Amino acid sequence: MEESEFGKGLVICLVKFAEHRYRCREQKESYERMVKRSPELYNMSDAVKMHFNGASDHLYEIEVPDRWKGTELGKKVVELQDLGLEVGHGFKEKKWTEDDVNKAYGLCQEIAVLIDKELGLEPQIGQW
Repeated sequence: MEESEFGKGLVICLVKFAEHRYRCREQKESYERMVKRSPELYNMSDAVKMHFNGASDHLYEIEVPDRWKGTELGKKVVELQDLGLEVGHGFKEKKWTEDDVNKAYGLCQEIAVLIDKELGLEPQIGQW
């Protein structure tokens, strides 16, 4: 069986996906410069698609344990996977925005909180 170069599982895929959020903040400025420099070639929707093209690779092998399938946690994982893959690898002519980025990473955070709760913890998101 061939191993995924992007990771496989639930938590590891979420973490690898979330790592792109930090890169997104850094890349946002370069995307904005790119759009300003060549608006005939690029727009912010393209920038969002380019970001998700890399980040969503980590969602292909995401797995939901059987006990969480159909639960709020499992449904949020599927929602994140569908959104991320649609933006990064879909072929819709939709205009993607920073709101879509925020929605995806918000889902990632919600999933993390639900996992902690399932583990019997009392998660606190914190400020940073």
